[in-house]
Amino acid sequence: MLKIVPGEAALVFSTAESKTLLISDLHLGLEKEMAKKGFRLPAYSVRMVERVKRAAEEYSTTRLVVLGDVKHTVGKVEDIDWGAVPWFFDTMLDLFEVVEVVPGNHDGNIKTVLPPRVKLDRSQGTTLGEGRKQIGVAHGHAWPSEEAIATRNLVIGHSHFTYEMRDGMGARTRESVWVTADYDVAKLMEGAGYPSKLRGKGRLTVMPPFNRLVGGQPINRSRSFEFGPVLSSRSISLEEADIFLTDGTRVT
Repeated sequence: MLKIVPGEAALVFSTAESKTLLISDLHLGLEKEMAKKGFRLPAYSVRMVERVKRAAEEYSTTRLVVLGDVKHTVGKVEDIDWGAVPWFFDTMLDLFEVVEVVPGNHDGNIKTVLPPRVKLDRSQGTTLGEGRKQIGVAHGHAWPSEEAIATRNLVIGHSHFTYEMRDGMGARTRESVWVTADYDVAKLMEGAGYPSKLRGKGRLTVMPPFNRLVGGQPINRSRSFEFGPVLSSRSISLEEADIFLTDGTRVT
């Protein structure tokens, strides 16, 4: 069973044996970039740790899976990563029995700063659970693995989708959103280059970023849905997607 944590950019995946907390897009070290632009912020990673801890305690989760973009820097590991990333994951290892990372496009050389006990998956993602109750997880910047697509229940991050709203005075605000939609299994397999004969529909869930400071593209603008290989594969229809804010408000 897959359940959204109310008011949070997090999911809980439950099986008979365990409960797993899923989060995506931490962008640890973003504060450094914002400081260069004149924004002085307290260590935001501390707040994210507190949010993870609350969710872990409320749902009694024993496993954490982070769906990519652990760090904010792209490619090389910078000075701030050597402090922020090990500290965050050492704290996570105190909260969870198992901690796992599916690397994203920001996570070049991430292995060098992760504690040894953190499991690092392939960028194509992995599967969680057993049998017909499996889910596939990936960051979303690369094609998910054949096994992940075949679960018919695929979860990705990466897109940072928002929904743009205007008030009566014309002022614009943007809120992070969840996006869920059916996908055509055969089309997604074909787009990824897998010689699969599977047919039918699967369910895609696109997570909001766990780091609330990152920007996002408004999904209610034309062509904004085409972001990353999965969403550009023509196996998913935006018109038929369910889009709702993290507080549960449906916007489509």
